[in-house]
Amino acid sequence: MIPDRFDTGRDWPTAPAGLPRAQLRGALRTRLTLLAGAAAFVLGCPAPAPPPDGLLLVTVDTLRADRLGAFGSADGLTPEIDRLADESIAFHAAYAAAPFTLPSVSALMTGRYPESLGIVRNESKLPDTIPTLATALSKRGWQTRAVVSNFVLRQSSGIDRGFAHFDDDFPQNEVVRNWPERIARDTTDAALARLADCSADLESPCFVWVHYQDPHGPYTPPAELLEIELTRQRSAADADRLLPASADHSGLGGIPDYQLIGEHRDVGFYRAAYHAEIRYLDTEIGRLLQGLRDLGLDERTVVVFTADHGEGLGEDDYWFAHGEFLSEALVQVPLLLRIPGREPEKRADAASLIDVLPTLLGVLGVNALDPPLPGRDLLAPGASQQASSPYMATLGSSHQVRYGLVEDGFKFVVTEQNGIRRGRLSRRGRDEVDITAAAPQIAGPMRKRLTRIRKRILDEQPPELRQDLSTQDREHLRALGYVDPPAEP
Repeated sequence: MIPDRFDTGRDWPTAPAGLPRAQLRGALRTRLTLLAGAAAFVLGCPAPAPPPDGLLLVTVDTLRADRLGAFGSADGLTPEIDRLADESIAFHAAYAAAPFTLPSVSALMTGRYPESLGIVRNESKLPDTIPTLATALSKRGWQTRAVVSNFVLRQSSGIDRGFAHFDDDFPQNEVVRNWPERIARDTTDAALARLADCSADLESPCFVWVHYQDPHGPYTPPAELLEIELTRQRSAADADRLLPASADHSGLGGIPDYQLIGEHRDVGFYRAAYHAEIRYLDTEIGRLLQGLRDLGLDERTVVVFTADHGEGLGEDDYWFAHGEFLSEALVQVPLLLRIPGREPEKRADAASLIDVLPTLLGVLGVNALDPPLPGRDLLAPGASQQASSPYMATLGSSHQVRYGLVEDGFKFVVTEQNGIRRGRLSRRGRDEVDITAAAPQIAGPMRKRLTRIRKRILDEQPPELRQDLSTQDREHLRALGYVDPPAEP
């Protein structure tokens, strides 16, 4: 029997106090805006709106974009996130730079591809010479606070750089590997406390980053949510299919060892448990956003919502894992930007998570970083008529080297093995259909562009950026079963 994650009968905590000070801050801001408007009227010129003085960045581990209602799912798993999407600029073709956590989050926080940072595995460490979103904002007087729930993102990973308060407390252990984690309820509690800190300080703008571990495996959602999803999964054609237990974390052809719950080997159970974890996460996202409103911070805070990567649910015979492929299931991620005063919009132009940092610098009125970033400002004039060319790579997480490019509605992925490079072209969103032979006029030029982009990224990596964790951290990861180098093909 799967253990309950929490006592479902208890009342969930409410947002911390702080409303009166937040209201005062709002009144001060409104008065300043009115004064600026009056001055502009007298001078006969329009008054520019002041940039937002709050930023809430929410990242979620292992969340597939196609499981959100706003991104096409009919399962009804995410009413709170869907409501946020209705209020946001929603990017429906956004991609992570890598299909596992530290490289992907590092790319988001620095605006640079993981390879140029020397980050090729979860054992790597973010170099202390690279500017981040947090360092850029803290230098300009912002409060910077973070709450993370994945041990990979602990302080010694280097991802804490620029945060004056970095909460990497992990009060729980996952049920299979005994891996330290923090479940979504406790993550929300900690995040609300940090938002209350923001509302109590009227002097400086505030940036809060929250990273949720759920729905990363092993999937252990609240029992009542699991029952809902088990009932739904019984009608699936492959729900009763039994899978072998893998001897490692790979998920190739079987259930990864860290995912095994009791004697369950059926596809329906694990797929239901993953969906139930998303339901649980969605409730907590709703509670977080309600807390933002209760604290009076909602109308002055930019909210960014995204994921570090997705999860394989059987595509390519790849089960309940991530890192091996560059399929849409693993690298397409949701990306929502809710900006005070900006109308909601659905965007189809391709975007990369490396675009988020330059975009936020523009929204917040912060000067660009030096040296220039490779990403683009997604909200610059005319940006919706352009597109990024997202580059992605499996780095050190796969049995075979894989790297790819999304461009003009197509995806081209190269697989390297034994010195042989094989390229595969598909339409974006249609990984299962290989059109390489049918469209050589597209595959050939994309291969050349991908080769050039990859070479440029690798050339940007100075030797001193090739940093890994300390021996102690590496051994701790290995003892917990997280570090599992791919076996030879």
